[in-house]
Amino acid sequence: MPPCSFPVMTDRLPVYVNAVGAVSPAGLGAEQLAPWHPPAEKEMALSSSPSRRFPVFLVERSDPRWNRWTAEPRLRRAGGLSQFLVEAIHQALVGVTEQARSRMGLVAVFNNGSIAHTARFFTGYRSQGRRFASPLLFPETVYNAATSHAAAVFGLGGPTCSLIGDEAAWVEGIRMARIWLQLGRASTALVAAAEELTPVTLDAFHSAGWLRRARPFRPAEGAAALLLTTCLDGALFALLGAPTSFPYRNRGELALIASKLACDLPPKIPVYPTAGDSWLGPLERVFLRQMPSLGSFPYVGEAFAVSSGWHTIRAASLLSEQHTEILLPLWGCIHQFSWLHLRLPG
Repeated sequence: MPPCSFPVMTDRLPVYVNAVGAVSPAGLGAEQLAPWHPPAEKEMALSSSPSRRFPVFLVERSDPRWNRWTAEPRLRRAGGLSQFLVEAIHQALVGVTEQARSRMGLVAVFNNGSIAHTARFFTGYRSQGRRFASPLLFPETVYNAATSHAAAVFGLGGPTCSLIGDEAAWVEGIRMARIWLQLGRASTALVAAAEELTPVTLDAFHSAGWLRRARPFRPAEGAAALLLTTCLDGALFALLGAPTSFPYRNRGELALIASKLACDLPPKIPVYPTAGDSWLGPLERVFLRQMPSLGSFPYVGEAFAVSSGWHTIRAASLLSEQHTEILLPLWGCIHQFSWLHLRLPG
């Protein structure tokens, strides 16, 4: 089937975002994503070649607010991925009662999972034999571990699910939460994403050719969270229905899909650019030639669905009487392309 003949399926139910949370190289909190200056770059060595180092964006772990998670019994063996996730969710749940959490759902989105613990577990297995592979670390190697930790720490009694994907998986998470709300499976729903950066993941990026010196791509880590509801009261912004994500097999297919979508989108709604310094940047610039474009914030690195969460929070901060609606393209760097439609509530 040609890529341009994909049917456009629309989620009809609008959902509202009542609160957000963010952990990023810029700091803790959504407000740290707004300043017009980039975070400081750091360097990380490859796992396979410690003498080779590349610039990255890392979460600053010296903030004393991290102490509450290192002291949390449920998280005593959890790694950075889980801690990033629970911190972003914690920010989104400020003021939410235990009773409200009892019917709250959680969709968590990842790409790489808990790489640090997985690497430690298999290093023990390979170097000392299977008897010495720590059973205490094994639960943390499962993708669902961080989701389970978050649901337990915050007493979430609704459905929970983990999704794996690229930047476009953020939209799939919102779509799943929307269905839960529409069917009454949850009264409210959290959509959150988290990534941790390790020398092993850096090796993967290097093998993929993403760490070329001439390319401004910077791997990053952190988390983002949205608290969704169908109730307008107290909403920060609305997420309107959007088409399904479009899969692509190569750059040519993606260019055709983007061109068709540019023709179908409302012509006067400004677009917040998101491809930035990835290999998709030139394609997005061609895409935006036909549409009004908003300025973007400083680059904070690429962290798959987490980056999509950061873009959503940043774009929402630009909503105003002048720009009551904003379109947010989300260029999945691996296999999907999608977008979100943000609007002021009311």
